[in-house]
Amino acid sequence: MELVSVVIPSYGGGKHLRRAVDSVLKQTYENIEIIVVDDNGVGTENQLKTAHIMEEYRGNPKVRYVCHEVNINGSAARNTGVKYAKGKYIALLDDDDAFNPENIEKHMKVMCSLPADYALTYCSDVSCRGDVFIDESHVSKSGELFYEVCMHQVVIGSSALLIKKEAWENLGGFDESFRRHQDWEFTARVAHRYKIKAVDHIGYIRYLEYRNSPKNYETAKKYRVHYIEKMMPYIETLSKKQQREVITSNYVGVMMQLLRTGKIGKFIKEYRSFKLGLYGIPFVVKSIFSYIFINKNFWTLRKRK
Repeated sequence: MELVSVVIPSYGGGKHLRRAVDSVLKQTYENIEIIVVDDNGVGTENQLKTAHIMEEYRGNPKVRYVCHEVNINGSAARNTGVKYAKGKYIALLDDDDAFNPENIEKHMKVMCSLPADYALTYCSDVSCRGDVFIDESHVSKSGELFYEVCMHQVVIGSSALLIKKEAWENLGGFDESFRRHQDWEFTARVAHRYKIKAVDHIGYIRYLEYRNSPKNYETAKKYRVHYIEKMMPYIETLSKKQQREVITSNYVGVMMQLLRTGKIGKFIKEYRSFKLGLYGIPFVVKSIFSYIFINKNFWTLRKRK
């Protein structure tokens, strides 16, 4: 039974950190280690809160607590965790998410049966806001998924994946210049080089906290432009049609924030500045209907409660 290292980056005082750590300790797959990387910075109030929580696990040989001297970001915290990892396989878990008990076992059963050109497995999940159920994903696409990942037709969140440590190291881990969309960028690079396998099992509960969501459109735009710029060497390996689709869908995706907040004039101005023309209209329509569906589902369930 191969060792699996589960890296949990933590920031903000670890409000839900116990839930995350305990969910890994309850795994039916026994050969695991947990590396909690505290990215608050030594001596800060939130670091002291996190350290207090981690004291509860001091005597557990499966749990290791590592602290950054200063705050860097979540990408760096994940990279730090992998540097300490002894496992042949790496799983990631955000500190506000929680694994279901059979998550690692299901991943490993599939991973160990795959050909060598597969490097990553990803699972289904349940999304919640607090105790309110929002949605349930069921993943199905496998193989060469680079285009689908770039289009966000396949979205692999950090907590959804298990990856060979060798592949992580070959890719250089997470890009530490990212403060947002780092999981998009990393999984796209994985998909560009390796095949990926879906594990249609509800592996974890994704709690929607929106702690790292940009507070305004300009910040969101900056993050998205950075993502596109860093991804361009990989995007350019696609066909011309696919390149345009990827870039258009990403720009429309970030501009939707303007429509959601009623800034129609600003939306039109940005649409023109990105030079999307008639080509972008279907992407806008699709995004609008997707947003309406998701929020209708949320408020319907809210009223039922």
